[in-house]
This record gives sequence, structure tokens and C-alpha cells, in this order.
Amino acid sequence: MSAYLSNVHTAVLLFPLIAAALSIPYAIYQYRKFGSISLWKTFLVFSFIFYLLCAYFMVILPLPADRDILIPAAQHPQLEPFYFLDSLLPAARRIDPTSPASWIVFLRNPGVYTTLFNVLLTLPFGVYLRYLFQRRWWQAVLLGLLLSGFFELSQFSGLFGLYEHPYRLLDVDDLITNTAGTLLGFWCAVPLCRFLPDIDDVEELAALRGATHTTASRRLLAFALDMVATAGVFAGLHLAMPELSDSRFGLVGGLMCATGITFMLIPVITRGQTIGHMVVRLRVVRPDGSRASGCSIVARYGLLFWGFLLAPLWVSTLFPAAYGSTLYRLDEAAVGAESIWQVLVCVYAIWLISLAIRALLSAFKHPFVMLNGIMTNTRVMSVTQVDRLRAARFDPSMEEELTELDVDPLGTDLDDAFGASFDTTSADEGASFDAEEQGHI
Repeated sequence: MSAYLSNVHTAVLLFPLIAAALSIPYAIYQYRKFGSISLWKTFLVFSFIFYLLCAYFMVILPLPADRDILIPAAQHPQLEPFYFLDSLLPAARRIDPTSPASWIVFLRNPGVYTTLFNVLLTLPFGVYLRYLFQRRWWQAVLLGLLLSGFFELSQFSGLFGLYEHPYRLLDVDDLITNTAGTLLGFWCAVPLCRFLPDIDDVEELAALRGATHTTASRRLLAFALDMVATAGVFAGLHLAMPELSDSRFGLVGGLMCATGITFMLIPVITRGQTIGHMVVRLRVVRPDGSRASGCSIVARYGLLFWGFLLAPLWVSTLFPAAYGSTLYRLDEAAVGAESIWQVLVCVYAIWLISLAIRALLSAFKHPFVMLNGIMTNTRVMSVTQVDRLRAARFDPSMEEELTELDVDPLGTDLDDAFGASFDTTSADEGASFDAEEQGHI
């Protein structure tokens, strides 16, 4: 038992690292497909990852200290099916139903508890396949067999070549009992599902939230991806022009070019989408969902980056005394620079606090609007939310029509549906309709 607990402890230590590595791809997938992240489904997905980690460590740990170790009993696979019955059946015949001690002796038999362990090892796998992934029974059998095969291959290959020889026995009975455990878990999940939220309902609710509200976390993820892209652009500029970092003016100019390309040039070309926006399906638009002009996009991000976030670099460039020994002189420039820095620190602190408050409120469906968006009359919305606003603006009954047309609720086919619907309406009225003139993208 202590060995099993040690394996679980190892999984607990490694799980945060694996979860952190998978969190961004998972968030991108959820935002692209559903528009929001369900806490319940997120819990299920990451608990499933933790289970797989524990199960795998149960199979491969402990690892031998010597990579060249040769274990004779593990060199020849056991390929006789149901060989475990040779030890299981005799032990079962010695059970006295009226004697609890005989049951304890039975369970302590190595052949018995090894078989039970192999069944219980993959039982949760079957539950997850039935409830979370909504697989059929024969798919559960196939996937359980593949998982068990992966376990056995890891052992027989010496952890895929890490060890010179197999350090555990490949046993065909393990394939049988692991697959049986998966199927047993699948059928156990059938009554369990009646007491848990239906996954289809959970996903439908997530899609509805994503279509009506854009969360701060979704925008933050897009912003983080854009900052990575900006860093790449700046690195490319530095390679092309190494003299950029030789002076503060060069550094400011390089950062202005990098942010200008990522946050202004690309959105103007793509009609309101940065690289991060394209990944998580966001768009810069007007408050009513209509297309934002190129000038408003440039103004929005120019105010944020060139006028606000780069302010410390502007101060250090225009008032270099703040970084030198002249800071403590009583000349006008030094005193002015120090005062400006104090003001900037206060402004940034207030700004960060306000961001945190607005992000918290956005979790309760309060719009997350920034000052530069108010000044430029622009907003960042999900593509689906934009499509719904446009549908309501052009025709309040448009959403009902889209539903009748069986349009993808995630918004991937909404543009085509808009065009088809507008063409139909125009034909009925005997007039032509130009989607571009109406701001349709």
C-alpha cells in the first residue's frame, strides 16, 4: 500500500506542472469552440488528466536505479489468456461464506489482489469515457484495450528505451483485466450520470454565455498571445537593426514599431482582429457590433501603448536625470522627473486595481470596458456576440431565422447565413443588398 501511495504522491507533485502546461491550449480550445469555460467541465478534464497520471505511475513506478538491470522474470511475456484463473479459482474454493477470516485470506492472495488492482485501475477510465466523453460501450472496450496496451508496452520496452531490458512482465491477462475494468466503469457510470449535470447541457450553457458575454479572462488570454507576438516582432526588428538598443530613443522607437505592427497594422488589415483575437475568436468593433474603422483601432491601441504603457520609457528618455546621480540635485529637470515618476506609480497602481475590480465584475456578466475603448468608441467582443448584435440590429427576428436555418450556434457559419438571409429578404422586396455597405464582415 505504501508503494501505491508513493506513486500517487509523485503524481500530486507533477500534476501542477502538467496542468499549467495544458491550461493555455485547453482555454484556447474552449474559447474557440464554446466561447466560455465551464468550471464543472474544467474540473472533470483536469481530474481526468490527474487520474491518467496516477494510473501511469502505478504501472511504471518504482523505476530501477540501474538502466542496465536484467530481470529474468520480465524477459519473456506471459501470453496465455486467463492464466490468472489458475491461482484465482483455487483460492475462491477455500472461501467460507460464514467466515470473514477466509475472505481476508482470499483477498491477500497475490493472484487475487493483483487481478482486482488491474480491474480497479481502469474502472475510472470507463466512467470518464461514458460521462465526460460520451462514448459507446464498444468504443470504451477499444479505448480500454489501447490504454492497457500502452501500459504494457511501456513496461516491455523498458520505458521506450530508457532501460536496456524490460523491467516488468508483459502479461496478456493485464490486457484482459484492464479492459474488463474499463467496461465495468462504463456501466457503473450509467446510473451515476442521472445524478450529475448532463455534459450536453453544460456545453450548451457555455456556448450561450460565450455568445452573450466576453469575459476578462478571454481578453487577457488574447492579450498575452499578442504580447508574445509583439516580443517576436521586436526580436526580429532587433536582429535586423541591432542599433535599436543602443539608445533610449531607439528602444522606444522599436517598441512603438512592434506594438504598432501587432496591435494596429494587423487589426486594420484583418478588420479588427489581432493575432490573439484570431486565436480565441474576438474582434474590435463598435458598441453596436458594427465594424470599427481603422482610425479608431489605431487610436484605441495607440492610447493604450504609445500614450500609457510606454509612458515610463518616455519619462526615462525625456528626463534621463531620473536615472543618474543628478536625481538628488535641486535643478528643475531632476525634481520634475522624480515628481512624474511618483505620479506614474500612483496612476499605474490605481489602473491595476481598477482592472482587477472590473475583471471580477466581468465574471458576473458586467461588461469589461477600458478607458481607451470609451474614448475611441470601440469594444472587444466575441465573434459570436458580434454576429448576434448585428442580427438584432438588422432584423430583430434574425436569430430565430438562424435557428431555423440550423446554423452553427458557435458562429462559424453565421456570415454565410447572414448573406443568404439578406439576399432572400432583398429578393422578396425587389431590392439589392450590399453587406459591405452595412458593415457586414
